[in-house]
Amino acid sequence: MKNWLRSKPARMLAGALCVGLVATWAVGKALDKREENRRDQHEVARMTDKMKTVCVGRFLIDVPEEAEIELRQARIDGFNIASFNETEEEFQKRAADREAQIKAKPDYLGGSTNMESAREVRTSNGLVGTIFIHSRTLEEGTQGNGLGGVERYRDEGITAEALVHGHGISIDLFFEDRNPDLIEDLPRLVNQLVANPENRIPTEPGFCMDRVYVRDPLTADQREQIMMFLRLPNHPDVEFMFIVSAGGKPETLGVLARNEASDEGLSMAERMRITRLRAAPREIGGLDGEELVELVVEENEARGHSFWWEVSGTEDNVFVPHVVFRMSTGNGNGKPVPSSLSDGAALGLWDKISSSIRLRSAEPAASSRVEAPTTPLGTYASAGERCPESGWWLCGDGGNGIGVLGGQRQYIKKEDLMPQALLLPPRSLWDQVRGIQASFEAKNRTFWKLVDKRVQKRVPPPLPLALPLAPTTTAVANRSSNVNEQNHVSVGSFSVTGAPCPASGWWRCEQSHALDGTRWFAQGSLLPSATFAVPPGVFGGSTNAPKSIHRRGEWRLVRLADEAEQRYPDGQASGKGTTTPPTRGA
Repeated sequence: MKNWLRSKPARMLAGALCVGLVATWAVGKALDKREENRRDQHEVARMTDKMKTVCVGRFLIDVPEEAEIELRQARIDGFNIASFNETEEEFQKRAADREAQIKAKPDYLGGSTNMESAREVRTSNGLVGTIFIHSRTLEEGTQGNGLGGVERYRDEGITAEALVHGHGISIDLFFEDRNPDLIEDLPRLVNQLVANPENRIPTEPGFCMDRVYVRDPLTADQREQIMMFLRLPNHPDVEFMFIVSAGGKPETLGVLARNEASDEGLSMAERMRITRLRAAPREIGGLDGEELVELVVEENEARGHSFWWEVSGTEDNVFVPHVVFRMSTGNGNGKPVPSSLSDGAALGLWDKISSSIRLRSAEPAASSRVEAPTTPLGTYASAGERCPESGWWLCGDGGNGIGVLGGQRQYIKKEDLMPQALLLPPRSLWDQVRGIQASFEAKNRTFWKLVDKRVQKRVPPPLPLALPLAPTTTAVANRSSNVNEQNHVSVGSFSVTGAPCPASGWWRCEQSHALDGTRWFAQGSLLPSATFAVPPGVFGGSTNAPKSIHRRGEWRLVRLADEAEQRYPDGQASGKGTTTPPTRGA
């Protein structure tokens, strides 16, 4: 028997048995691997069976429907932008509280002029709110100039802040210590905001944030950026992060080179815990980037995954920004936990989601300049600021016998610097004898209030106009019941001479040669006749001939306005006609 075991047939049989055992093991291993792959594919298919599309900046990405998403740290042109659900009543209270808080803080000189401007804003997209300019800072002194000498420096900054609301959404914009010469960038940016309460995919080019997007055009030097954080409730250890940032200087080294440099600082034991699954360039959605995938065994033996795709971006193209998309597994509450996904399932989920990243629109909008929203009357601006709107501005200084050089009410063009008022005290008898006028400037910046947008001063008509008639007894009796009805009279409504005025406001005479123009009438008063000038010579040149005649006319409502607003016609509200700035002290 012993000899037989050493025989050639025995050795051949033993070899065959070994080969069979190895083959059986290999087949079993292959079957196990196939079953594992099938389970991984089934798990990924289950997780991604229902997907939703999310807009992040200028990109779209498809994620599982169950995903919990946060869009945070939005910033454009240096302004931090936050948006949230809020009722109009809550917004109004918060805005009033914020204004009071700003006013209560002393300015940089210890005075009471911390609030320099509180400007109402109303955009074409339905947003209403206030822009605050406040908290000016000033630092000046001397420093070395690098050539062995010294030079003076002066650093001045100011806080620009906007609180706007519309469609149930409040949007706050904030920039501390901004260059005072750039504060007019804020009204233009506000006018590009569009409320998007349900985070729908916009149909026009722009930059998506949470509950709001910004219409194009935006340029690379405005440095738009946004971050998305994503979690899966059924896999709480799995986290995603998506960062988009335009206009920055590209990284010198890509993610692969940086990772190689980082690994050089690891000990041999630490390197043994890292298995690199992928490390290569990868193009997604037309953007060339680099992909790094690693399996990490933590010190507590928990296995986790790290996925990283990055595009270095460009400095001058918002459609090729710096992009970072990351996914990680094994994230516990303060310490690593075993991944809830196998290697295959994690890779499958990563590939499914990352491959969906694409630009929403690569067509830039027309590069025409975006105008700031129309500035309403009652807006305040201080000396040294750029004038936000061409029109007639009322000086907040002067009064009580003190005049203003150029007049208390002056026409200032948009973008011109608001002037510091030169005040003229009453002339003494000695000044009158010498023919001089003393003058001085207030210690604080002059506040100006926009009271009219007319290009020219309103002048009285050359001839007396027909006056509205007192309402009839019946009209007087019905007037109180009609007060609320005027709210339902729309701008553009017509009425005629002799009819009771349906709403208090500014009415324009529709007869082309009439002298009336636009006039204010109270609700219930009988609308007057239109007044026309009589051409010379019609009555033979008699000195006693009438200079005007009155005819039946038509009137069109151009603006609703109560009696307190009647000083400023042609659709330009003045608030209540107050000339006192909201924040300045004497």
